[in-house]
Amino acid sequence: MLEKYSAFLDIVDKIIKILLILSVAVMIFAMVYQVVLRYVFNNANSWSEELTRYIFIYQVMLASAVAIRRNSHLQVDVLVGKMNPKVKSVFTILSTIAGVIFLIVLFKYSLQFVAIGTRNTSSGLYIPMSIPYTALPVGCILMILVSIEVIAKNIVILKS
Repeated sequence: MLEKYSAFLDIVDKIIKILLILSVAVMIFAMVYQVVLRYVFNNANSWSEELTRYIFIYQVMLASAVAIRRNSHLQVDVLVGKMNPKVKSVFTILSTIAGVIFLIVLFKYSLQFVAIGTRNTSSGLYIPMSIPYTALPVGCILMILVSIEVIAKNIVILKS
């Protein structure tokens, strides 16, 4: 069962990486466009700066799921690095469960935030603010999915 779930997350991971690559390209284009308009033609626009900001928010939320899965997110692991593998797995499980609880609460409130955003539009792109706000629940779901895999893999380590 864990192998099938990991295979599913491998596909999700590849899709996320493709989205991140494409979004970086769009973001760079929008930033260069903004710089050229502002400093060469002395005529700035608001949509490219806003687009870059919203893309960056999505990138952070998508990349956070990849980081959790790879265990490469920012952490202080001085003590954990000195523990034996089973104790380390227990700490990883407990900290990941705490993270999942936080993500569930954040997901609940982020849905309310998205609902509020449907009434507002952005000033530069003229899109509903629910579109950039949706990055938060999407990121929460992805991080919860990969956290479940992290917990399951550490339970397997404990059983062995």
